[in-house]
Amino acid sequence: MNAIKILVKGWVKVLPFALFTLLPLFASCSEEDDTALEYADWQAKNEAYFEEQYQQHLAASSPTCFVLKSYTKGDSLKVSDLPHTQCILVDVLPSDFIAKGDKTTSPLFTDEVAIHYSGNLLPSLSYASGYQFDSSYYGTFLSDVAEPGIMSVDGVIVGFSTALQHMHRGDHWRVTIPYQLGYGISDYNSIPGYSTLIFDIRLVDFEKSTSNG
Repeated sequence: MNAIKILVKGWVKVLPFALFTLLPLFASCSEEDDTALEYADWQAKNEAYFEEQYQQHLAASSPTCFVLKSYTKGDSLKVSDLPHTQCILVDVLPSDFIAKGDKTTSPLFTDEVAIHYSGNLLPSLSYASGYQFDSSYYGTFLSDVAEPGIMSVDGVIVGFSTALQHMHRGDHWRVTIPYQLGYGISDYNSIPGYSTLIFDIRLVDFEKSTSNG
């Protein structure tokens, strides 16, 4: 499994990510105690997990462990230039679907993408594999039946947007995003504050967004 580290400098506008309505994990304020129990020591747990993953990526000897160009600032960055909470961590997975078209270019910030994706939190009390807060498909991904979701690159959280701008058609990545590049310290629907986000992303296609002329 190849490991890539992408550094992000600065912020773009953070907009709600989900294509589909994110259903609240807990129905009412009366269940706040249950929420606290479900996500006990959540900030510390998420920060420790990302730190561990970051160190593993940093130590990777694979030649595909890169510091890539930042699309938000347009400059080349070194590991020492930024705190690691301004990084997203990428594991390149085997592609299990067929994508047509040029496989050497990446989406621009103003483009629209067609992707298969799912998003999970870290494991918690009730979710051994991490609560799945969003997905473009149901159950196990099946390339012959799954329909990709359509979204604008500039309409998603900064960590996800950065990943898309480095992917090529046919790429299958697992992307780990620290809360600083996700939804921050506040709760967002079913996503608690301080959540590290883990996305499984398959880029099918992209084109110029009609909303951007």
